[in-house]
Amino acid sequence: MALVTVQVYPYRSDAEIASARLAADGIRSAIHADDEGGLNPGFFSHYGIRLEVDESDLSDAFESLGIEHVNLSRSVAEAMFSHAVWAQPNEACGLVAMDDDDLIKMVFCLTNTDESTNRFTIDPQEHFECVRYAEKRGWRIGGVFHSHTTSEPFPSKSDIDGGGDPDWLHMIVGPVVGPRTVIRGFRIAGTDVAEVSVTVEP
Repeated sequence: MALVTVQVYPYRSDAEIASARLAADGIRSAIHADDEGGLNPGFFSHYGIRLEVDESDLSDAFESLGIEHVNLSRSVAEAMFSHAVWAQPNEACGLVAMDDDDLIKMVFCLTNTDESTNRFTIDPQEHFECVRYAEKRGWRIGGVFHSHTTSEPFPSKSDIDGGGDPDWLHMIVGPVVGPRTVIRGFRIAGTDVAEVSVTVEP
């Protein structure tokens, strides 16, 4: 099977409960964790416990577990991809504007003041201007995106430690250098990471 991550849990017991729920719906899953089979739960705890399924079962798994779903327009997705390529070898970053129905209306491609390959900080003046632009149109800043040049589009330790607004949608483009670049979405609250299903509209 080509396994992909459905969701990441802070504890193995949470992942096992979700795995059992998937099994009840006829979806095979696997639990991946660097905790020595549960004997050392603190080891690499910041990576979390990953629940994985075959890629062909991913949509059904999201539905089974009640995982949030978001649609991206083709133009928004292409803007994120283009900015990620332009920023190489550093991480790209930007903000996402949403309307009152949580529909993504616009993406702002911004400056990573860290100029780093493994972390990002959005230019504060650019952030302020984006807030003003969005508010004039009745929108709000409801999300952030950044890129991973060579690693998988999953929150790194620095992404999780960076925190931010737990109500924001966090989207990651990656790996920029590779045969298959994708956009994945997450909610990050403290050390808890929950995946959001992302679909790019045709």
